Amino acid sequence: MTSSTATLAELGPDDDLFPAWCEVLAASARAARPDEAPRPAAEHVALGRQLVHPGGFRDGTHRAALVGGDVVGALRLLFPLKDNPRMAVVDLAVHPAHRGLGIGRVLHDEALRLCAAAGRTVLISEVDEPADDAPGRGFAERLGWTCDLEETRRDLVLPVDDHRLAAMEADARARSGGYELVTWRDRAPDEFLDDRALLEQRMSSDAPQGDLPVEEERWDGDRVREYEAAHVARGRTVLSAGAVADGRLVAFTDLQVPLSGPVRAHQGGTLVLREHRGHRLGALLKAAVLRELAVAFPEVRRVSTYNAETNTPMVAVNEALGFVSAGRLTSWSRNLG
Repeated sequence: MTSSTATLAELGPDDDLFPAWCEVLAASARAARPDEAPRPAAEHVALGRQLVHPGGFRDGTHRAALVGGDVVGALRLLFPLKDNPRMAVVDLAVHPAHRGLGIGRVLHDEALRLCAAAGRTVLISEVDEPADDAPGRGFAERLGWTCDLEETRRDLVLPVDDHRLAAMEADARARSGGYELVTWRDRAPDEFLDDRALLEQRMSSDAPQGDLPVEEERWDGDRVREYEAAHVARGRTVLSAGAVADGRLVAFTDLQVPLSGPVRAHQGGTLVLREHRGHRLGALLKAAVLRELAVAFPEVRRVSTYNAETNTPMVAVNEALGFVSAGRLTSWSRNLG
């Protein structure tokens, strides 16, 4: 497929042009946040290999936009296989040096074509917005996407003030009597595997989703193990903490740390089952993983997290820890009808 500006090529994670495809995403990320290292190419390679491996919980495809043999645009489509059968996740980027030439529209048209061919009519995408003039927002608006969810990114500069952290821990312990704190790295204990799956499934429905047209995800132990293995393959370690009541895991939090250049960690999911809320378990678990992070990876200087402002309990926990606003992440949808 060609246009006056670009030729599109299908790529796999081990193709010769894939490193250049990864560099498009890296250059786009550096343009948005020049003070942060983008995700390394190895992460995209590992994800690409997961997508082509049969039997997983999702698959997908990659396209590169080429101008004169150079990769100047990148497209990735993710197709859930266990749930949300009409949905596709769209990742699209154009190298900053080649924006404004229509390349993004070529990739966007290809995304619509591929999704329609796969029977995917609900498209979801995210836009990182460090400031109000993020180019991704204008691009999405011009092409008919709807902003359905807005989350504030908050960053915590490390090390955490010890007095602040100790005060939060003391308050959380005083209100969480009857719950046992457990921690693990990369792989949930076998005895909690089914509970961990339930927590992930509840996360997909309980966490604020705004107006995103998404259905509850379906999780079981096999999917949890695949999810855990994917993090390891992408060069991350995940520090986790959980709360146990009557032998059941009823709350969890994950903190993802890149092993190549661990400078910024990402706060993954945090969820307390509805029937166990009101005991400061979220604060207890977040404090626990921050303590472990300080010991295991003292070189990490920042933790980033994303929350909808409607999630007031979690926002309050994060602000009590010292997280401060650092832009926003918006989620968009387009219905192909």
